[in-house]
Amino acid sequence: MAYTYPVKALSSLGVALLLFAVASPAADNQWAIHEWGTFTSLQNESGDAIGGINTDDEPVPRFVHELANFLLLQPTEMPYSFCQGAPACHPDVTMRLETPVIYFHPPAAQTKITTASVFVKFRGGWLTEYYPFAEPSAPGLRPDDYSLTNVISPLFQFGHLRADTESTLEWNHLEIGGDWPITNTTAHVWTSPRAVQAALVQTTNSESEKFLFYRGVAHIDAPLRISRDPGSGELLIRSQLKDLPTKTPLTLNSVWLVDIQAGGKVAFRTLAPFSLDKNTRKIVAHTPPDFEPKDFSSANLDKLKTSLRKALVADGLFADEANALLNTWELSYFKSAGLRVFFLVPRAWTDYYLPLDVSLPATINRVMVGRIELVTPEQRKLLRQLSSFSSELIREQYGQLWTNFYAGPARKPGEFDQLWYDKKPLSYDIPIPSTYQTYLDLGRFRNALILDEAKHHPSAGLTNFISVYRLAAYEPVVKMPDRATALQLLHFPTH
Repeated sequence: MAYTYPVKALSSLGVALLLFAVASPAADNQWAIHEWGTFTSLQNESGDAIGGINTDDEPVPRFVHELANFLLLQPTEMPYSFCQGAPACHPDVTMRLETPVIYFHPPAAQTKITTASVFVKFRGGWLTEYYPFAEPSAPGLRPDDYSLTNVISPLFQFGHLRADTESTLEWNHLEIGGDWPITNTTAHVWTSPRAVQAALVQTTNSESEKFLFYRGVAHIDAPLRISRDPGSGELLIRSQLKDLPTKTPLTLNSVWLVDIQAGGKVAFRTLAPFSLDKNTRKIVAHTPPDFEPKDFSSANLDKLKTSLRKALVADGLFADEANALLNTWELSYFKSAGLRVFFLVPRAWTDYYLPLDVSLPATINRVMVGRIELVTPEQRKLLRQLSSFSSELIREQYGQLWTNFYAGPARKPGEFDQLWYDKKPLSYDIPIPSTYQTYLDLGRFRNALILDEAKHHPSAGLTNFISVYRLAAYEPVVKMPDRATALQLLHFPTH
């Protein structure tokens, strides 16, 4: 499709990165293409995936292209009800595909610009963000959706997301290895992946970067199902490969159980290698969920990073690429409190759900980290506490929070954005009533958790809290509106 992208403010960050200056070259006669990213899911005590996790731990810069506006929730502590038109949890989203980036490392003797095409497909998902510009494809996406810079896309994209949904991105006529400027940004999630010696890429609309970037959300299960034994409390790990078209067992050599406390202390253990097959009932590994107080230490953070980095390099990444991955996801991996399991995703699983095709003859290494967030007893306690609050108390404290937020002292320029984008806690700005603080204490997946709890254990307290704070799940659009109606609903002129 024809596409004209607005001119961006460019800097000289990418200038002088010539093709022959790449410090981690491929073999003398073949390209090396490396990719890393994260598959994230949230599982309850039975190992069931919890939907509605379309939250965005690290928002990307605004120059990044979107399949649809508002599909990803901002990681804010502010009540969404304070902002008109804010998005809601999409109940079909059971997995997030986070920040895959693709690097190109040319042969040592390569000195000329090379042209290539790259195609990626997400089985069971939507590819929601990408840069530089690519040709997107997804169910319901109309050819003219991009004529208004994506402003009407939400009305056409927010249907149901199913296991058989497919979305694609295609970069055609991609130039690799030139000397082009790249867009200026200070966003940590963007500058961290740039700290890699790789060739620059440029698309036909003159957008340049040191990598190809994309993200997505999906309605698929993680390859691991982690439940709690009702008797012993142990974590039991089973396989979830029923849809994978292979009979060959997949071996996981690198698995970590990590517990991070609110104060930043870390405890972790590495599990022994195990294999996954089509038997979904067999327990392939087990481990206690708890750690002793003496196991928690701030020093363990560096030890955990070292262990992850070693495994990432052993799986095929260059050292600077492994560092870039860990630095990009420092907040959600290492600074967000919670109990989680990390593992290196078997290549066969990645290739099935996220097939990648590159026109260049190359050695392709794809190193993906699986991240499964586990619901903890502490979170269950908080959910029970929320259920116990009376409707009167909830409404009264909602009014207090509203008054505290809007009737307080005037904010300096930029402070609202810092609150909205979770750069500062809400408590920095105003006092937080006890009911809402209980909700915040649930962590970054709190909206998904409260909706899941209300679904399985409904109570007046949860119902009232969800209603007052407008936390109800998004209801997927079944019948797509016509263009004129879409523009009218979004308050855009129809001519």
